[in-house]
Amino acid sequence: MDRKLVFQSLFFAAIAVLFVASAVKPSDEASLRMIMDLLSVPQTPERFKTETNEVDYQSHGLQVMKFRWDNCGSANDPVKVKNVTLLPDPVRLPGEATLGFTAQIFTTVDSPLKAQVVIKKKTIFGWIEIPCIDEVGSCTYGDLCSKILGDTCPPPLSTYGIPCHCPFRVGNYTLPPTNVDIKSTGGLPSWLENGDYQVQATVSSNGTRLACYKAELSLTS
Repeated sequence: MDRKLVFQSLFFAAIAVLFVASAVKPSDEASLRMIMDLLSVPQTPERFKTETNEVDYQSHGLQVMKFRWDNCGSANDPVKVKNVTLLPDPVRLPGEATLGFTAQIFTTVDSPLKAQVVIKKKTIFGWIEIPCIDEVGSCTYGDLCSKILGDTCPPPLSTYGIPCHCPFRVGNYTLPPTNVDIKSTGGLPSWLENGDYQVQATVSSNGTRLACYKAELSLTS
């Protein structure tokens, strides 16, 4: 097929898919299924693409070439997360990952603890926001305190004195680089396939932002 015709076809298909992605409602099952089918297709992470084996992604915005973690809030936010480690890069699913971080909490954090999470995956049609299904994906959680683990925190959190329930007290908390078996989480969503992802999470309480962080990462098998 003529190369120009191929790109024209992809262009119009992209317009259709992006339109549906922006307008889809949870009740629109056919459209939602189409989006989820697209998101479930394994994609080659950007760093592994070559001009000979992939459609040119240059026009599709952000290129994820390595794991990145950035503050999307303010330097005055009372919850700060630093020194984030996530290895290997790309993360392998299923498999073992190494996770570490340092957190500083400057004010007691208690209910209601609202979180707004936006997750996007890069597809052949560009970045697509992953819908919120069964409280997984791009979701808003009204109060994390009602969902977080109970009084007994599992290792490695308990090992290093990191709380996993409200209230979160003022203090400094550190999880040194620690191995985590991703297979043990079970029930991974179908869209969590090979590819590049953007994640942004904003946490607030009673209308006051506590923290905002965004990450870019790649997954591979």
